[in-house]
Amino acid sequence: MPLTLVDDPPDRPAWIAETIRLLADDTGRERRRLLRRTEAATDAELAAGSADDWGLGQVATHLLVVERAVALIGLRLARGEAAGPTGQPRPAPGEATRGTILALAGKAEAGIRRLRDQFPAVPDNQATAGHPYYGELNCFGWLLLLPNHYRAHL
Repeated sequence: MPLTLVDDPPDRPAWIAETIRLLADDTGRERRRLLRRTEAATDAELAAGSADDWGLGQVATHLLVVERAVALIGLRLARGEAAGPTGQPRPAPGEATRGTILALAGKAEAGIRRLRDQFPAVPDNQATAGHPYYGELNCFGWLLLLPNHYRAHL
């Protein structure tokens, strides 16, 4: 049986769209898992933590801000645009509330929806942006971090 290697298979746009769908679905599952934990927590548990030992509220705030930012960075890079700022400040102790967490969750979900709706069928794989720990990553490098970022913190 002969094997033909091609650079641009006709199913690539569908494969790219499916990859983004799977990534968005997995990230959504992790976000919902986080929200279940924050819903079950007391206000004191959400406010607990320090600069060196994060509490649940700090972790939730961080994860949701990063989810939205990474979705937008990945989308910008896929379009060949500048990524914009890539670092996120550490969440301050005691500032997380149910209201802020729910507001951030809505923004994160909107960012993922935008990623799914607007990700190009033929993304730019050459554009990169510096990640604080992993160095220069293209759109897929950034996006593949999303669900794992949740798992690492939770």
